[in-house]
Amino acid sequence: MGTEKNKEGMILQYPLHPMLSRSYDILEPMFVRDVLPESGHGVLASREQWDALLDTLPDGARPVADRLRKKWNGRDGHESAPSDKWDELRRNLDILMGKANKGGGGGGKKAAKKLSSIDRIKIEQWPAKTVFKYCYPRLDINVSKMQNHLLKSPFCVHPKTGRVCVPLDVDTVDEFDPFDVPTLPQLMRELDEYEKTRGSRRTPSEEGDGGDGAATMEDAVSHEWQKTSLRGPFEKFQRQFLNPMWQELRREKRARAEEAAAATGDF
Repeated sequence: MGTEKNKEGMILQYPLHPMLSRSYDILEPMFVRDVLPESGHGVLASREQWDALLDTLPDGARPVADRLRKKWNGRDGHESAPSDKWDELRRNLDILMGKANKGGGGGGKKAAKKLSSIDRIKIEQWPAKTVFKYCYPRLDINVSKMQNHLLKSPFCVHPKTGRVCVPLDVDTVDEFDPFDVPTLPQLMRELDEYEKTRGSRRTPSEEGDGGDGAATMEDAVSHEWQKTSLRGPFEKFQRQFLNPMWQELRREKRARAEEAAAATGDF
């Protein structure tokens, strides 16, 4: 990943792979909306931040960086919105590469002739690299490398925070708060509280067939985690994803068995 101190950043092939081109089209509006303003990362919300961003421009775009730095550090910088600055930056890069003309004249094409092919590629890829740096989904290499890292098994726990990984509800993913998931100390308290308040009332599922048959789904407890706040996300995941998946797998297995029986005449 690129940083303020590393202009090169990630290495992208040229031209961009179609998947990355589509990703950029999807991510750039989110980048403008959620990363640039002060309410996000503030990348173009203050002088310190936009100076740092302009410093990541390739050397071939140095005239653009110098011109915009001078303009934004004056009155224009405080009057224009971060989204306007991004549009202005993109427009100036297009002019530099000859994709657009400055004021309708031919200045853009003249400037483009002075660029080497390497400079042109670096400048053309810079917006995508910048957007991907902040917005492109990625996995820590340690997830794959370390056997005790996250995503290895259900109910995995972050070793530093003690937070337990829970399935995401895709219908409400925008409302998900990663800091609101259960923690190990919280689960221990919930288990203790469950035993204090309900431990003496064994449910039919816990007693076997000795119940009166009036148990509800809320009462049915087969595992310790069902006594905690893990129950909601995991049972919903089981109900909406795992159970339908197993049903589909069983149907496929039955269909293959019937097909094999029909082929051999073994009914």
